Parts: sequence; C-alpha cells; structure tokens
Amino acid sequence: MPIWPFHRSRADADAEALVSAVTAASRRPDFYGEGRVADTMEGRFEVMTIHGALALLRLQADPSLKPLAQAFADRLFSLFDAGLREAGTSDTAVPKRMHKLASDFYGRTDAYGAALADPAALEAALARNVWRLESHPFAGSLAAYVANVTRVQADAPISAMFAAEGWPSL
Repeated sequence: MPIWPFHRSRADADAEALVSAVTAASRRPDFYGEGRVADTMEGRFEVMTIHGALALLRLQADPSLKPLAQAFADRLFSLFDAGLREAGTSDTAVPKRMHKLASDFYGRTDAYGAALADPAALEAALARNVWRLESHPFAGSLAAYVANVTRVQADAPISAMFAAEGWPSL
C-alpha cells in the first residue's frame, strides 16, 4: 500500500512538466551575457518571468485550462520561494520578498500581454522591466523572440508547451 493514498491531479502533473519546460527555456545561454540580460538572480528572474508570463497568458486564453493555470502559478511561485531560500534569504524576509515577486510577475504579465500586438510597445516594456531603461540594444531581439513564441504556442496544442519544442530558440 502506498504511503500517500492520494493521486496527483492531471493539472498538477501538467503544471510540473510546464514549469520544467519554462525553466529549461529560461536557462538557455542565448539570453545571458554581455549586451544581453545580466546573468544575476534578478536577470534570471526577469527571463523566467517572461517565459512564465507567456505560459500563463496562453493558459488563460482557454477558460477550461483554469485549473492548470492555477497549478502552474502555484508551482512557479514554489520555485521562486525555493530560489530565495537557497540564495540565503531569511525565513522572516521570504514572505515580503515573495509578495514583491508576485506583484512584479503579475504586473509584467499584464504589461507583456497588453503589448503583444504592438512590437514597439513590447520592446519598450521589456527594456523597462528587464534593464530598467527606456531602451536596450537586446530588447528588440527579445521582443521578436516573445512574439515568435506567442505565435508558435497559439498554433500548437497546450501539450506542446510541456516540451522544449514548444519554446523556439532565440
């Protein structure tokens, strides 16, 4: 007899696969380096947020995927929490930092979602959030990548996002 008698829901299993795919896409070296996104905790959060926002926007486009969207967000924020703790954030500071990260994540999700139809607005939103600047040389390439991922994922089944193939290269 198993120790844990409950089965994970399909949404939980899919959310785990989706978070893994988002994490893998966010860790690609093409995003980081000189003239690109800084390879720091903040830079990695920004790239993870871009991918997480794209996944969440795609899930929110289909009301039947609401349980998966919630499970994905829960799992993603558990990952952020674990990252803070591994980085040495104290137990008393984690809730405050998580509140700020959640606010940043959902604010960026709204900004990117609103700017997807306008390449210039998307580039400006990325420059403002990732580099805290009005513009950045890499922001155009990153905006083109975000637009491409959005197109690819809109034309594919949700299950495509659970694998590397659902996240085209930069």
